[in-house]
Amino acid sequence: MSDRSTRLLLIYGRLKSSPVTIEMLLEWATKQDLKVSPRTLYRDLQELETSLILPEEKVVVSVGEKNRKTWKIEYVNSEPPLNEFDLNSYILFKNFLPLPVVSSRTESLYKIRNIFYKNFSKSHFENFSTIAETQIRSTYFFEGIYFKTYSKILDDCIWSIQNKREIYLDSVNFDYTSMGNNLVFPQSFLPLQLLYHRGVVHLSGYLKNQKKLLVIGLEQIKSYKLTNELFEAMHLLTKSEAELEKRFGITENMTEEIYDIELEFSEFTGTFVKNQFWHQSQVFEQLENGNYLMSMKCGLNRELAGWIFQWMSNVKVIKPKILGDMIIDKYKDILQMYNDDAFVVSNNSFQSSECLTEVDNQST
Repeated sequence: MSDRSTRLLLIYGRLKSSPVTIEMLLEWATKQDLKVSPRTLYRDLQELETSLILPEEKVVVSVGEKNRKTWKIEYVNSEPPLNEFDLNSYILFKNFLPLPVVSSRTESLYKIRNIFYKNFSKSHFENFSTIAETQIRSTYFFEGIYFKTYSKILDDCIWSIQNKREIYLDSVNFDYTSMGNNLVFPQSFLPLQLLYHRGVVHLSGYLKNQKKLLVIGLEQIKSYKLTNELFEAMHLLTKSEAELEKRFGITENMTEEIYDIELEFSEFTGTFVKNQFWHQSQVFEQLENGNYLMSMKCGLNRELAGWIFQWMSNVKVIKPKILGDMIIDKYKDILQMYNDDAFVVSNNSFQSSECLTEVDNQST
């Protein structure tokens, strides 16, 4: 068999595993020790597209964002017909997406709706979908509101993540995640993941120069530039996952120290809390008095303190003492504000000690 025929078979095998872009195929070819240029790969893909004749298979090329081509193998007439369960899945998917995603993806969701319309009983689809739209709803409570540039920022983040390209963050708004007043923009940023957390889609990655994990809401990004600067993402992904496991939620910890945390919840509140996911290390134990003891291992941050306040008098910090003292001190601050009838001012006493040190140095 000729080198060309061998190469075509290998490419065909790769297409059967998942869709590919030319960049993905070049990376794969390098790992397969195939010495081939992008132009040759384009010719090979075109030949497979026009000459591959196998039962129920065809090579399809699609053009996505930024004219980025993707090649894949489609299986003709091999999929089972859509059914009512599939229709339920679509309605749930559409109505339980975050509000800004739904608002920025109206056209795409309409296209998916048309697929159901064409492949399902039309009268049944229209009747069922109309009823389902009123029966399956989201309150969108605690979710971000769609803003004009959301769709572009979201698509640009996806493109940068998929292509492992740096983003140059010119300016960033306010602070969801205690990133600290000492962090000055612009910054070169290595985007790794989109994280959906507490109603907001966040961009997670590393500040290139500081080698520090940063998680920011898409709403925070005021101005940015896409670049063609490549970076290696795999080791950073592993590193970021390890870092996020140390946090309660996504907020930066105040210090590097990790604590054994124990919280006692009242019986009724604990019954609810124990059935939710909060942290990878969470363990619940019902006590003799009927209450629940929640144990976990993580750092201390603003998100943890705010979460504890959420349960008001239905939770008590058992350990560590430093966490209990933090909650008491913040309660006293709030009480003092009411007693003094003071103005409400920005006050984040849960920033990392590094950030507080930098801010203190600047103020002296």
